[in-house]
Amino acid sequence: MIEHIILKQSCFTKSFEGNLNIIDKHIEHIKEFDEGRVVSNEGGFQSNNIGFGFKELINTIEEGFKELKLNVKLDNFWLNINKGSDSNAAHIHNSDFWSVVYYHKVCCVNSPLIFSSLVPVIHQDVSIYTPKPQEIIYFPGWYPHSVKGCDQTNHERISIAFNFENL
Repeated sequence: MIEHIILKQSCFTKSFEGNLNIIDKHIEHIKEFDEGRVVSNEGGFQSNNIGFGFKELINTIEEGFKELKLNVKLDNFWLNINKGSDSNAAHIHNSDFWSVVYYHKVCCVNSPLIFSSLVPVIHQDVSIYTPKPQEIIYFPGWYPHSVKGCDQTNHERISIAFNFENL
């Protein structure tokens, strides 16, 4: 069930209550075999697009889209691992997509997900949301978003980002 509305009925949350051990095993496999890439990440690890596993998580995300009465199909997804001051710069995804972030591990309240205005010079609206562990966040792909680092060297945040194409 969709549990929370973050921004004016355009960003929603849902909890994942599936098998965390399977997700942990997939994450360990990716960390071992994927060299990673740099896209919006400023430090940390961002995997290349993932082409296997996470079925239970993907099914849970798709159930949320059904609850929202949105017709979408999975386009791609990747793993993010940030420590301490690692962050993700403000960016957008495709305007024909819904973006989804699953927060597997959250370090603290000092590294929130930040949504900002498309035209910050005209409208400087910023919404800050602190995710919880095993929380899934849905938002339009065109919505600018970023993640701040927390500056605690012993902290680690693990998320999986998804793009779903509108049909």
